Amino acid sequence: MSINWNSINDGLRPEVEEPVLLAKEPTEDLINNCRVGSLIIHEDSGEVGWFVGNDCHVITLSSRTYWAYLNEKALFIPDTDDEKILVNCLQEYMLKLQYFEKKFQKLSECMMISGKGTYPLDYFVAGILNRSLSLIYGFDTLLKSANFIGALHLVRPHLDNYLRLSASWLVESPHDFAKDVWEGVSVRNIKDRDGKKMTDVYLKEKAAAEFPWVENVYNETSGFIHFSNKHIMNATTLSSEKERTLRTFIGKIDNNVSYQSKIEAVIGMIEISNLISSRVYGWIATKRIEG
Repeated sequence: MSINWNSINDGLRPEVEEPVLLAKEPTEDLINNCRVGSLIIHEDSGEVGWFVGNDCHVITLSSRTYWAYLNEKALFIPDTDDEKILVNCLQEYMLKLQYFEKKFQKLSECMMISGKGTYPLDYFVAGILNRSLSLIYGFDTLLKSANFIGALHLVRPHLDNYLRLSASWLVESPHDFAKDVWEGVSVRNIKDRDGKKMTDVYLKEKAAAEFPWVENVYNETSGFIHFSNKHIMNATTLSSEKERTLRTFIGKIDNNVSYQSKIEAVIGMIEISNLISSRVYGWIATKRIEG
């Protein structure tokens, strides 16, 4: 099973307000068998429950005893050169990335039925999620086709999805912002609540202030969008240091790409997807509380 289910009957509980998937029993059918919510504790009574619906609707823990984190946790590159371990890790992480299709579809469903109706921001978010799934699918397809360079080109646009999504939290009126984008206004020409134009660099700096790793991913993947030394080094490598000779490879498939590099790229896609899902859940929770 691709989802790591936990049970409250085993004494396991998520952190308060951490977005989780909820089910009566372990399942992979997120659309029909799951709810999305978070653990809450009543300030006065101390009662614990799952926050799952409009008007702060809370259900008992016993009604949904199984839970799984919405976001993927504890991702790392194995400190080994054992090919079997690296291959297994890559396959496991690619499955985690693929599962965001179901997660994003479930989040979309929750978003549309939450609150008292739909808003311009709902359609903006829907566009983000749709583009994200297209990029994830493309990344997965290219990586499986031994086209690492092609796959890496999609990490930067996926990060762009999060940066544009985060922009809606920086403006005075998210719904006006969403309408402007829908009507064709470029995000970089829209100002945030502090009067700053939301250029790519500005949005990157804002995101990196909260998630420092964004800076490195942005800079490294931008090097693949435009022709750079990364493309040269992928084609030409040192063949023999002793003889000071170079080996140049011309072809459409990978050239000596390590499993560590592939795992790192998949982790990047997963972490970006985590950021997107957290933002979307935050909007869902807002709609559930405020209508």
